[in-house]
Amino acid sequence: MSRLFWGCFRLFIAFAFMAGDKQIFSADSSKTNSSKTIQVFLLAGQSNMEGADAHANRIDDYPIFKGAGAPQSDVLFATLPAEDSRGPALWRTLAPGESFGSEITFARKLKRSGVAPIAIIKSAIGGTTVAFDWNSAAPTNGQKLYPRTLKLVRESLQELDRRGVRYQLEGVLWHQGENDMLDPRLNRQYAQGLTELIARLRQDLQLPHLRWFIAEVSEKGIWGMDHRRNLAILRQQQDAVLKADPLLRWVPTSHLAFDVMDSGQPHYHFGTQGQLQLGEAFADAYLATVGIPVASKTDRGKSNPPILNKKSRVRLFVLAGQRNMEGEDAFVARIPQNSGFESLTQPQKEILFRYSLGGGTLSSQNWEALGPVDRLGNFGPELSFGAHLRRTLPTDETIAVVKFTHSGAQGPDWSPDGSPEAHRNLYPKFSAFVREALDDLARRGHECSLEGVFWHTGENDTYFTPYRQNYAVWMQRCISQVRQDFKNPNLPWFISEQHPAAIWKNSDEINGSLRAMAQSETRVIMVTTSQLPHERTHFGTKGTLLLGEEFAQAYWKQLRVDRP
Repeated sequence: MSRLFWGCFRLFIAFAFMAGDKQIFSADSSKTNSSKTIQVFLLAGQSNMEGADAHANRIDDYPIFKGAGAPQSDVLFATLPAEDSRGPALWRTLAPGESFGSEITFARKLKRSGVAPIAIIKSAIGGTTVAFDWNSAAPTNGQKLYPRTLKLVRESLQELDRRGVRYQLEGVLWHQGENDMLDPRLNRQYAQGLTELIARLRQDLQLPHLRWFIAEVSEKGIWGMDHRRNLAILRQQQDAVLKADPLLRWVPTSHLAFDVMDSGQPHYHFGTQGQLQLGEAFADAYLATVGIPVASKTDRGKSNPPILNKKSRVRLFVLAGQRNMEGEDAFVARIPQNSGFESLTQPQKEILFRYSLGGGTLSSQNWEALGPVDRLGNFGPELSFGAHLRRTLPTDETIAVVKFTHSGAQGPDWSPDGSPEAHRNLYPKFSAFVREALDDLARRGHECSLEGVFWHTGENDTYFTPYRQNYAVWMQRCISQVRQDFKNPNLPWFISEQHPAAIWKNSDEINGSLRAMAQSETRVIMVTTSQLPHERTHFGTKGTLLLGEEFAQAYWKQLRVDRP
């Protein structure tokens, strides 16, 4: 009876694979064709590679990812079976379950850039370490992920061989390190462990030049907020591995969306939007490595718009800060739903714009016309801010907006005294970015004045008591240093309050300390926001549009005080 059962089972599996061949290996050119070489990718790591707290039923909440949750019948997908499973690895169509990881948008973006057919092998379990779970030589192997992953890869590729399909293992996408980082007995061994893992997998697969794409453990999560020192150690360990191996690539993630708990504390996981963005970040890194241009969502047009050649007085405005200033959860696609702002989806050709977003992840190379630029489909208050000023300032004067943001930063990172973690030290970059904008305009023959700095209060500091209590002190130090660096002791600063409805909590305390600081400083103006709409975590599309107008109106009020 047992032999009959297993014989029938194998026959069933064989028919299932044949059915899969008909669907996935269709002759239809829009689907994967078995006559072509399949590009195979291994996705590996722990919970943020697994896709913890990413929910398939929320994918369509994010405009640029609408429809991304649909099954991709032209992409093969294999995942790690249960540890006690005796069956073979099985290919199936790529589609999200109740949760999902970066594989969904990674495959989608590669296909849109001409990389097809694709197969993805995924091996990820939350809470695992390089020191034990991924280390086949460790005394206690925990989840025994290395041998299980190797078995998964070999069986998956053997099935492609059985089907007579050509394939090439293109690379490993890796996101892992949180649990090694938190253990002081393990975090300084991470470089050695990861190096050995990479070498062992290349050896066992007989692929000495196998690429690895190593994603950053986000500074925006709880790992980068409450555990900054441990994360800095992990980052140093990762840097050592990257520098020693030219086949490795770094994938920044601290500019991507990251979930926030109902307590206002940063989450452990990217969540739905962050996972969708992470997949595209992996895709961008791979495409850049193989020399395929990354498909842009928006056409920025030509750099150095004609208004730049018009010799006139230029008023330069600086916008800076963290998550809301960068524009998280404010979607360009939803601007047309807000009456009076519909035109802001297009470049404002009469306003100059320079930007550095995500701590330099996306930066302008020259002056551009003010408009949406973020590949994530987001925007900040700069669009409505610039439009409002353009309607009200004299037409013979030119407006220039300089935006410098990092949504994963905290107060210490903006300190002129230097961030405790060197790679997070933003102040010198911020100051140099503004200086270069001013100098460039001067070289072009423009008379330029720095009109003010517009800042949104640090969301990432509000939930953590030591940072919340020191935030106003750090801001005062930053304000003083900027005024000194630019030889402008009365340079106005406009600081918008944390919205009382924001999930970040403690808004009264941090807003109160900033108001007290503003009263003791000349030309530090607090901009109220309680009257603006606000979503769960951020201002959202409408709130961000109105925040830009509040900034512009605050500037005009101060201008009337200075020049009655």
